[in-house]
Amino acid sequence: MPSYGLLTNPSNEILSEIRKIYDLNFDYVEIGIEGPEGNPTVINKKKYEISKLLQSFRHKAIGHTAYWLDLCSDYDYVRHAWILESLREIRTAKSVGIDLINFHANLNGMFYGGKRQALLNNLIKSLREIVTYAKKSKVKVMLENVPISNGIHNIDEFKYIIDNVASLFVHLDIPHAFTSGGMTSVFNYINKFEEKIIHVHWHDNHGKRDEHLPIGEGLIDHVETVKALKYIDYDRTITLEVFTNSNDAKSSANKLRTIWSNE
Repeated sequence: MPSYGLLTNPSNEILSEIRKIYDLNFDYVEIGIEGPEGNPTVINKKKYEISKLLQSFRHKAIGHTAYWLDLCSDYDYVRHAWILESLREIRTAKSVGIDLINFHANLNGMFYGGKRQALLNNLIKSLREIVTYAKKSKVKVMLENVPISNGIHNIDEFKYIIDNVASLFVHLDIPHAFTSGGMTSVFNYINKFEEKIIHVHWHDNHGKRDEHLPIGEGLIDHVETVKALKYIDYDRTITLEVFTNSNDAKSSANKLRTIWSNE
């Protein structure tokens, strides 16, 4: 049976967010390492209090970086600056007891067709540095698929990145995959990366954009998705990235638990 968690809102004071997630009876916290309140400088100032609170949960916390980090940039100084920031975020995560952190398959710029290859290769170079650094601290790095956009939501491009960065794992955001091609895309991601998936995000949408709705308010077939994950023996962590309110996130987690038990 998977463990269920909730992402901190980086706009709110981080200690209050952690306490709220504990009071909602989630198994773990996914720490948003993102400003203003999840900025590494803020986390480092509160790291002892954060560490103590995280020890109260049933499962270890997970680190979640901002989706807009530009690790693909064709501006070399900018790309290297984001790598340095990524390394700082790994150190920050480790300082509060986190040993699993995500980055996003995000692309910026007017790069289409064959010109995208340059950005894909930049992301590979950046992630190789990040993963190598993280391994020294015994932190695992995973890449999250993004919703339909200029980013890497195409499964073949995503696979190209995963295949070319040793020791990089997959963070599967199921509703992001759904925006890229409906349930077919969801099943393709699960089947293609079954041995690499070590974390999942779950919410709902209508297939057109990333809405972060409670489970059951969009068009995703949650029962069939659960069946597909159970078929590959997935039993790790699931974060409810439901952004309407905390009670909706809690009820969504309970719905998933029920589906998981019944299928």
